[in-house]
Amino acid sequence: MIKYRYKLDPSSKKYKCPSCGKLSFVIFIDTETSKIMENYGRCDRESKCDYFYHPSKDGFKNCKSSTVVDHFTNEFCPSFHKNDLMEISMRNDNNFLKYLRFLLGNQKASEVQKRYNIGTLPEFNFGTVFWQLDELKKVRAGKVIQYFASGKRTKYITWMHQFLKRENTISDFNLSQCLFGLHLIIEDESSIIALVESEKTACIMSVIFPEFLWLSCGAKGEFKQKKLEPIKHRKIIAYPDCEIQKNGFTTYHEWKKKAVELNAKGFDIYISDLLEKQAKPEQKREGIDIADFFMINL
Repeated sequence: MIKYRYKLDPSSKKYKCPSCGKLSFVIFIDTETSKIMENYGRCDRESKCDYFYHPSKDGFKNCKSSTVVDHFTNEFCPSFHKNDLMEISMRNDNNFLKYLRFLLGNQKASEVQKRYNIGTLPEFNFGTVFWQLDELKKVRAGKVIQYFASGKRTKYITWMHQFLKRENTISDFNLSQCLFGLHLIIEDESSIIALVESEKTACIMSVIFPEFLWLSCGAKGEFKQKKLEPIKHRKIIAYPDCEIQKNGFTTYHEWKKKAVELNAKGFDIYISDLLEKQAKPEQKREGIDIADFFMINL
Protein backbone atom coordinates (compact mmCIF):
# COMPACT_ATOMS: atom_id res chain seq x y z
CA MET A 1 0.00 0.00 0.00
CA ILE A 2 1.33 3.43 -0.96
CA LYS A 3 1.76 5.77 1.99
CA TYR A 4 1.54 9.48 1.28
CA ARG A 5 3.29 12.01 3.46
CA TYR A 6 0.45 14.53 3.27
CA LYS A 7 -3.12 13.39 3.87
CA LEU A 8 -6.39 14.93 4.97
CA ASP A 9 -7.20 14.93 8.68
CA PRO A 10 -9.24 11.72 9.33
CA SER A 11 -11.00 13.18 12.37
CA SER A 12 -14.26 15.14 12.35
CA LYS A 13 -12.55 18.48 12.97
CA LYS A 14 -13.51 21.26 10.56
CA TYR A 15 -12.12 24.75 10.06
CA LYS A 16 -13.30 27.92 8.32
CA CYS A 17 -12.98 27.53 4.56
CA PRO A 18 -10.88 30.34 3.02
CA SER A 19 -13.16 30.31 -0.03
CA CYS A 20 -16.78 30.05 1.17
CA GLY A 21 -16.25 30.97 4.82
CA LYS A 22 -18.15 27.94 6.15
CA LEU A 23 -16.86 25.63 8.89
CA SER A 24 -16.31 22.88 6.35
CA PHE A 25 -12.55 22.95 5.73
CA VAL A 26 -10.59 19.71 6.28
CA ILE A 27 -6.88 20.36 6.84
CA PHE A 28 -3.93 18.34 5.57
CA ILE A 29 -1.62 16.50 7.99
CA ASP A 30 2.11 15.98 7.62
CA THR A 31 2.42 12.27 8.49
CA GLU A 32 6.13 12.58 9.27
CA THR A 33 5.66 15.24 11.93
CA SER A 34 2.01 14.49 12.90
CA LYS A 35 1.25 18.21 12.61
CA ILE A 36 -1.61 19.94 10.86
CA MET A 37 -0.87 22.21 7.91
CA GLU A 38 -3.18 25.14 8.46
CA ASN A 39 -3.15 26.64 4.98
CA TYR A 40 -3.85 23.48 3.01
CA GLY A 41 -7.00 21.41 2.74
CA ARG A 42 -10.32 20.69 1.07
CA CYS A 43 -13.79 22.13 1.55
CA ASP A 44 -16.37 19.42 2.29
CA ARG A 45 -19.05 21.42 0.46
CA GLU A 46 -17.93 19.83 -2.80
CA SER A 47 -20.91 20.71 -4.97
CA LYS A 48 -21.27 24.23 -3.54
CA CYS A 49 -17.65 25.32 -3.10
CA ASP A 50 -15.12 22.61 -4.12
CA TYR A 51 -12.12 24.58 -2.81
CA PHE A 52 -9.00 22.37 -2.72
CA TYR A 53 -5.43 23.39 -1.93
CA HIS A 54 -2.80 20.62 -1.81
CA PRO A 55 0.57 21.22 -0.06
CA SER A 56 2.45 20.56 -3.30
CA LYS A 57 0.49 23.16 -5.26
CA ASP A 58 2.79 26.06 -4.33
CA GLY A 59 5.90 24.07 -3.51
CA PHE A 60 5.05 24.21 0.20
CA LYS A 61 5.83 27.93 0.33
CA ASN A 62 2.63 28.68 2.20
CA CYS A 63 3.12 25.86 4.72
CA LYS A 64 2.44 26.65 8.35
CA SER A 65 2.58 23.63 10.67
CA SER A 66 1.27 24.05 14.17
CA THR A 67 -0.77 22.01 16.62
CA VAL A 68 0.22 18.37 16.99
CA VAL A 69 -2.70 16.14 16.04
CA ASP A 70 -3.19 13.86 19.05
CA HIS A 71 -5.44 11.44 17.21
CA PHE A 72 -3.16 10.89 14.23
CA THR A 73 -1.22 7.97 15.67
CA ASN A 74 -4.55 6.32 16.47
CA GLU A 75 -5.92 6.67 12.94
CA PHE A 76 -6.15 2.93 12.48
CA CYS A 77 -7.55 2.31 15.98
CA PRO A 78 -11.17 3.46 15.66
CA SER A 79 -13.31 4.24 18.67
CA PHE A 80 -16.69 2.56 19.14
CA HIS A 81 -19.95 3.56 20.77
CA LYS A 82 -21.63 1.25 23.25
CA ASN A 83 -24.48 -0.81 21.83
CA ASP A 84 -26.84 0.15 24.65
CA LEU A 85 -26.47 3.82 23.64
CA MET A 86 -27.77 2.91 20.19
CA GLU A 87 -30.57 0.76 21.60
CA ILE A 88 -31.75 3.51 23.96
CA SER A 89 -31.80 6.04 21.10
CA MET A 90 -34.17 3.80 19.15
CA ARG A 91 -36.90 4.20 21.79
CA ASN A 92 -37.60 7.78 20.75
CA ASP A 93 -39.33 9.21 17.69
CA ASN A 94 -38.30 11.83 15.13
CA ASN A 95 -39.51 13.54 11.96
CA PHE A 96 -37.71 11.16 9.63
CA LEU A 97 -39.35 8.11 11.20
CA LYS A 98 -42.73 9.85 11.02
CA TYR A 99 -42.08 10.53 7.35
CA LEU A 100 -41.21 6.87 6.76
CA ARG A 101 -44.48 5.81 8.39
CA PHE A 102 -46.39 8.24 6.17
CA LEU A 103 -44.55 7.02 3.07
CA LEU A 104 -44.29 3.28 3.73
CA GLY A 105 -46.85 2.49 6.42
CA ASN A 106 -46.23 1.63 10.07
CA GLN A 107 -45.04 -1.94 9.61
CA LYS A 108 -42.55 -1.27 6.81
CA ALA A 109 -41.23 1.84 8.56
CA SER A 110 -40.70 -0.15 11.76
CA GLU A 111 -38.82 -2.85 9.84
CA VAL A 112 -36.56 -0.24 8.23
CA GLN A 113 -35.81 1.37 11.59
CA LYS A 114 -34.83 -1.94 13.18
CA ARG A 115 -32.86 -3.15 10.19
CA TYR A 116 -30.82 0.03 9.82
CA ASN A 117 -30.74 0.97 13.52
CA ILE A 118 -32.26 4.44 13.20
CA GLY A 119 -32.29 6.32 16.50
CA THR A 120 -33.20 9.73 17.87
CA LEU A 121 -31.24 12.37 19.79
CA PRO A 122 -33.84 14.39 21.76
CA GLU A 123 -31.22 16.94 22.86
CA PHE A 124 -30.58 17.85 19.19
CA ASN A 125 -34.17 18.86 18.51
CA PHE A 126 -35.06 15.15 18.12
CA GLY A 127 -32.54 14.70 15.35
CA THR A 128 -32.36 11.41 13.45
CA VAL A 129 -29.37 9.22 14.35
CA PHE A 130 -28.06 7.08 11.50
CA TRP A 131 -25.84 4.59 13.30
CA GLN A 132 -22.92 3.14 11.37
CA LEU A 133 -22.25 -0.49 12.28
CA ASP A 134 -19.35 -2.24 10.59
CA GLU A 135 -19.17 -5.81 9.30
CA LEU A 136 -18.50 -7.03 12.86
CA LYS A 137 -21.57 -5.11 14.09
CA LYS A 138 -19.42 -2.70 16.09
CA VAL A 139 -20.90 0.81 16.34
CA ARG A 140 -18.40 3.10 14.67
CA ALA A 141 -20.41 6.31 14.44
CA GLY A 142 -23.74 8.04 14.89
CA LYS A 143 -24.50 10.71 12.28
CA VAL A 144 -27.27 13.02 13.51
CA ILE A 145 -29.42 14.95 11.03
CA GLN A 146 -32.45 17.13 11.70
CA TYR A 147 -35.40 16.65 9.33
CA PHE A 148 -38.55 18.60 8.65
CA ALA A 149 -41.89 16.79 8.88
CA SER A 150 -41.90 16.76 5.06
CA GLY A 151 -38.93 14.40 5.05
CA LYS A 152 -36.55 17.08 3.79
CA ARG A 153 -33.35 17.48 5.75
CA THR A 154 -32.32 20.71 7.41
CA LYS A 155 -28.79 22.10 7.37
CA TYR A 156 -28.23 20.99 10.96
CA ILE A 157 -25.94 17.97 11.34
CA THR A 158 -23.80 16.71 14.21
CA TRP A 159 -22.22 13.46 15.36
CA MET A 160 -23.04 11.49 18.46
CA HIS A 161 -19.44 11.60 19.68
CA GLN A 162 -19.43 15.39 19.37
CA PHE A 163 -22.59 15.57 21.48
CA LEU A 164 -21.13 13.19 24.08
CA LYS A 165 -17.98 15.29 24.29
CA ARG A 166 -20.01 18.43 24.93
CA GLU A 167 -21.88 16.58 27.65
CA ASN A 168 -18.56 15.41 29.14
CA THR A 169 -19.73 11.82 28.80
CA ILE A 170 -16.57 10.95 26.86
CA SER A 171 -13.24 12.76 26.65
CA ASP A 172 -12.04 11.60 23.24
CA PHE A 173 -13.26 9.69 20.21
CA ASN A 174 -11.36 8.59 17.12
CA LEU A 175 -13.95 8.64 14.34
CA SER A 176 -13.47 6.02 11.64
CA GLN A 177 -16.60 5.81 9.51
CA CYS A 178 -17.95 2.86 7.58
CA LEU A 179 -20.78 2.46 5.09
CA PHE A 180 -24.25 2.95 6.53
CA GLY A 181 -25.88 -0.49 6.57
CA LEU A 182 -22.55 -2.35 6.32
CA HIS A 183 -23.56 -4.74 9.13
CA LEU A 184 -26.22 -6.18 6.80
CA ILE A 185 -23.63 -7.91 4.60
CA ILE A 186 -23.35 -10.55 7.33
CA GLU A 187 -27.04 -11.43 7.03
CA ASP A 188 -27.22 -11.10 3.24
CA GLU A 189 -24.21 -12.66 1.54
CA SER A 190 -25.60 -12.99 -1.99
CA SER A 191 -27.64 -9.95 -3.03
CA ILE A 192 -26.19 -7.32 -5.34
CA ILE A 193 -25.20 -4.28 -3.31
CA ALA A 194 -26.86 -1.02 -4.37
CA LEU A 195 -24.82 1.94 -3.15
CA VAL A 196 -26.25 5.45 -2.79
CA GLU A 197 -25.12 8.74 -1.29
CA SER A 198 -27.59 9.39 1.54
CA GLU A 199 -28.83 7.26 4.39
CA LYS A 200 -32.41 8.36 3.71
CA THR A 201 -32.18 7.09 0.12
CA ALA A 202 -30.89 3.68 1.23
CA CYS A 203 -33.74 3.30 3.72
CA ILE A 204 -36.47 4.14 1.21
CA MET A 205 -35.01 2.12 -1.66
CA SER A 206 -34.66 -0.95 0.56
CA VAL A 207 -38.47 -1.12 0.50
CA ILE A 208 -39.01 -0.15 -3.15
CA PHE A 209 -36.44 -2.67 -4.43
CA PRO A 210 -35.82 -5.20 -1.63
CA GLU A 211 -34.01 -7.60 -3.96
CA PHE A 212 -30.91 -5.41 -3.61
CA LEU A 213 -28.92 -4.75 -0.44
CA TRP A 214 -28.99 -0.96 -0.09
CA LEU A 215 -26.03 0.77 1.56
CA SER A 216 -25.04 4.43 1.83
CA CYS A 217 -21.59 6.04 1.71
CA GLY A 218 -22.96 9.19 3.38
CA ALA A 219 -21.86 11.80 0.82
CA LYS A 220 -20.63 11.93 -2.74
CA GLY A 221 -17.06 12.50 -1.56
CA GLU A 222 -17.21 9.34 0.56
CA PHE A 223 -17.25 7.10 -2.51
CA LYS A 224 -13.70 5.93 -1.90
CA GLN A 225 -11.67 2.79 -1.50
CA LYS A 226 -11.29 2.88 2.28
CA LYS A 227 -15.04 2.78 2.82
CA LEU A 228 -15.71 0.29 0.05
CA GLU A 229 -12.99 -2.20 0.99
CA PRO A 230 -15.31 -4.42 3.13
CA ILE A 231 -17.55 -5.02 0.08
CA LYS A 232 -14.76 -5.44 -2.47
CA HIS A 233 -15.76 -9.07 -3.05
CA ARG A 234 -19.39 -8.15 -3.86
CA LYS A 235 -21.13 -7.03 -7.05
CA ILE A 236 -21.89 -3.31 -6.60
CA ILE A 237 -24.24 -1.03 -8.53
CA ALA A 238 -23.82 2.61 -7.52
CA TYR A 239 -26.59 5.18 -7.92
CA PRO A 240 -25.13 8.69 -7.49
CA ASP A 241 -27.37 11.73 -7.12
CA CYS A 242 -27.62 13.80 -10.28
CA GLU A 243 -26.94 17.29 -8.95
CA ILE A 244 -25.17 19.47 -11.52
CA GLN A 245 -21.83 20.73 -10.19
CA LYS A 246 -20.02 23.98 -10.79
CA ASN A 247 -18.01 22.36 -13.58
CA GLY A 248 -21.21 21.42 -15.41
CA PHE A 249 -20.91 17.71 -14.72
CA THR A 250 -22.94 15.53 -12.35
CA THR A 251 -21.67 13.14 -9.69
CA TYR A 252 -22.17 10.34 -12.21
CA HIS A 253 -19.05 11.40 -14.11
CA GLU A 254 -16.95 11.62 -10.94
CA TRP A 255 -18.07 8.23 -9.64
CA LYS A 256 -17.62 6.58 -13.04
CA LYS A 257 -14.03 7.80 -13.19
CA LYS A 258 -13.41 6.58 -9.64
CA ALA A 259 -15.03 3.20 -10.42
CA VAL A 260 -12.57 2.64 -13.26
CA GLU A 261 -9.71 3.10 -10.78
CA LEU A 262 -11.31 0.82 -8.18
CA ASN A 263 -12.21 -1.90 -10.68
CA ALA A 264 -8.56 -2.00 -11.74
CA LYS A 265 -7.81 -2.87 -8.12
CA GLY A 266 -10.22 -5.81 -8.01
CA PHE A 267 -13.59 -4.20 -7.32
CA ASP A 268 -16.72 -4.99 -9.33
CA ILE A 269 -18.57 -1.67 -9.55
CA TYR A 270 -21.05 -0.47 -12.15
CA ILE A 271 -22.19 3.15 -12.05
CA SER A 272 -25.85 3.38 -13.04
CA ASP A 273 -26.66 6.02 -15.66
CA LEU A 274 -30.40 5.81 -14.99
CA LEU A 275 -30.70 9.32 -13.53
CA GLU A 276 -28.19 10.69 -16.01
CA LYS A 277 -30.44 9.58 -18.88
CA GLN A 278 -33.93 9.76 -17.38
CA ALA A 279 -33.91 12.77 -15.04
CA LYS A 280 -35.30 16.00 -16.47
CA PRO A 281 -33.12 19.16 -16.55
CA GLU A 282 -35.07 20.72 -13.68
CA GLN A 283 -34.67 17.53 -11.64
CA LYS A 284 -30.92 17.66 -12.19
CA ARG A 285 -30.88 21.29 -11.07
CA GLU A 286 -32.70 20.18 -7.91
CA GLY A 287 -30.19 17.37 -7.41
CA ILE A 288 -32.67 14.51 -7.07
CA ASP A 289 -31.58 11.02 -6.02
CA ILE A 290 -32.79 7.58 -7.06
CA ALA A 291 -35.48 7.50 -4.34
CA ASP A 292 -36.87 10.87 -5.47
CA PHE A 293 -36.99 9.59 -9.05
CA PHE A 294 -38.94 6.44 -8.26
CA MET A 295 -41.34 8.15 -5.86
CA ILE A 296 -42.13 10.68 -8.59
CA ASN A 297 -42.58 8.01 -11.24
CA LEU A 298 -44.31 5.26 -9.25
